[in-house]
Amino acid sequence: MEFEILALLSLGFAFGLLHALDADHVMAVSSLASSNNQSHTSENNDHFKKKVRTTLIFCTRWAIGHGGILCLLAGLLLAFNLQLPAWLTTGAEKTVGVILIALGTWIFWTLKQGQVRLRIHKHGDHVHAHLADDKHDGASINAHTPTLVGLTHGLAGSAPVLALLPTLELSNGTLGFAYVLLFSVGVLCMMFIFGLGFGYAQSRLLQYSARAFEWSRAIVAGVSISLGSYWLFS
Repeated sequence: MEFEILALLSLGFAFGLLHALDADHVMAVSSLASSNNQSHTSENNDHFKKKVRTTLIFCTRWAIGHGGILCLLAGLLLAFNLQLPAWLTTGAEKTVGVILIALGTWIFWTLKQGQVRLRIHKHGDHVHAHLADDKHDGASINAHTPTLVGLTHGLAGSAPVLALLPTLELSNGTLGFAYVLLFSVGVLCMMFIFGLGFGYAQSRLLQYSARAFEWSRAIVAGVSISLGSYWLFS
């Protein structure tokens, strides 16, 4: 019996690892990180570490929102012996589509704002103009946005199937909640690993070429809008 319980909980953790790599999850976190990463004309070791750390923070906050809503729903469903309504997951999937489209559009907007343009400076009685990189004038993604996006993802896609439905089939409520909790921990671990790799790759790409870095952000934006359109209209 103990072996069966251990196997079930291990399965929950493994499903969480796999679930984190769903295309919509990876694209949402990539878009969030790309939306908040502005390229610079110079790159040093401190900025390299900061970029990786920023991406890790986005991934972790997303995973906390994703796991938090799943644990909350599991607790409510188990406590009151309820079933997850179909309209909730359908609505969440459409919302995810809208979010992905919005994130992709936001990246394109920040890319446009980052274009080189004329800037005028005044030093005493002297006024001169020069072309300057205006990368830092745009707004950044709100710190709570990744958590809210993760919360929406927790209701959509394969999460209800892999996490909530097996929980509702278990007769032991405590075991069911433990399953969802380990599922969420698995998602968090994989997102942390993905964030580390994605942040590192972006930083190295920026060191190699600022133009290639901007092209990578444009590709992320395009894929995000395409995937969001598929989720919204399919």
